[in-house]
Amino acid sequence: MQNPPIRHTFSKDERLSRRKIIESLHEKGFSVKSPAIILVYLPCELPVEHPAQAMFSASKRLFKRAHDRNRVKRLLREAYRKQKHIVYTSLKPRGQQYALHFIFTGKQLPNYPYVFGKMNDLILRFCHETSHAAKKGNPTETK
Repeated sequence: MQNPPIRHTFSKDERLSRRKIIESLHEKGFSVKSPAIILVYLPCELPVEHPAQAMFSASKRLFKRAHDRNRVKRLLREAYRKQKHIVYTSLKPRGQQYALHFIFTGKQLPNYPYVFGKMNDLILRFCHETSHAAKKGNPTETK
């Protein structure tokens, strides 16, 4: 019997919200960078069956108005939601779980195609790094 298809939703179980996991993510996390978005990730044991939990943020220093920060985070969430199947199909066979934090560092308010392209680049590089590290036996290889 085949596994059911991955649904393109972003449920509450897929959101990273545990304070201890977030603190350890920022202390011991590894990063993948693109010109506008940074992905900080950490292999850890999550309290759900999903292979990854994600959170999104935008700088208050760069985007003074809350509605601009909310717009950026909404774009990040939507781009991740549409492409999370890449992460899930990469991590599920290995049985690994990761905490992910996407940080928008661009200076201007982005549009959706730009965020989607940068997110795609980051997700592919993340999957490549984690699969490379898993083959070597390390949970992650570089900081």
